[in-house]
Amino acid sequence: MDELIVFLNKVFRRPRVGGRDSDDAYSEWEYRWGRSLVEEYLEPAGDLKRKRILDIGCGLGGKTMAYGEAGAAEVFGADLAVGHAAASTEYAGRKKREFGWGFSVADAAALPFPDRSFDTVIANDAMEHFAEPEPAVREMSRVTKKGGAIWLFFTPHYSPLGSHLYDYVYTPWCHLMFRRQSLKGAIRKVLRTREPECETAEIERKLGQIMTSYDNDLNHMSIGWFKRIIGNHPELKVVYEEFKPAKFTALKPLTRIPYVRELVTGTVICQLERVTD
Repeated sequence: MDELIVFLNKVFRRPRVGGRDSDDAYSEWEYRWGRSLVEEYLEPAGDLKRKRILDIGCGLGGKTMAYGEAGAAEVFGADLAVGHAAASTEYAGRKKREFGWGFSVADAAALPFPDRSFDTVIANDAMEHFAEPEPAVREMSRVTKKGGAIWLFFTPHYSPLGSHLYDYVYTPWCHLMFRRQSLKGAIRKVLRTREPECETAEIERKLGQIMTSYDNDLNHMSIGWFKRIIGNHPELKVVYEEFKPAKFTALKPLTRIPYVRELVTGTVICQLERVTD
């Protein structure tokens, strides 16, 4: 079966995910991505200018800086990875910023911030990675001021790219179609082809890292599960909700159909307002 997966890599195009060359390249790719979210969603909603922002799962800081440059008074990034917080600080400090900023190592399920301390909380490409998504939403709600906004952007589990293995396996829904062992075998072959000079031990080390991430860094967040979590928080009101198709905009009508939307949605976009204390 792993041979079939490798063959299908020749049939399907590799998804466009930038910034793989270095930390700096990834930060810059995040920055461009953040700018697009600012222009399309956050700025029109008025949730950035003169606001105090928290970026949860900030990665390498590019998105956080994009939010700050849109007119925020202060932006703070939080990430569970120590290396991410350090790299974000280095990236942000390379030029003078007109807004306050800072980064910290923090678990989304236990944020080290006082109650009602942010105007806007953003979690982009994070909801599907939280080890404890329900407590994470509770914490986001806790640190958001009354009338403040929570923006969530994430790839649902049943999405065509829900495996997050798209750097190595290009087949849509591969995590639903193939067993883990077949995916592992295919990725091993891809690594050997890309890096023929690597020793077997190094290939196995890289493969181990990829599969550990596949096993442990995804919580299988579905749209249905997400909506149930949000429904458990009466203090939060859904202001805006969008199910963006993974690739073809013509599939947009299918995202209105429960269950079908699980398979065709590439990104869930949700704006929440904290309406009570």
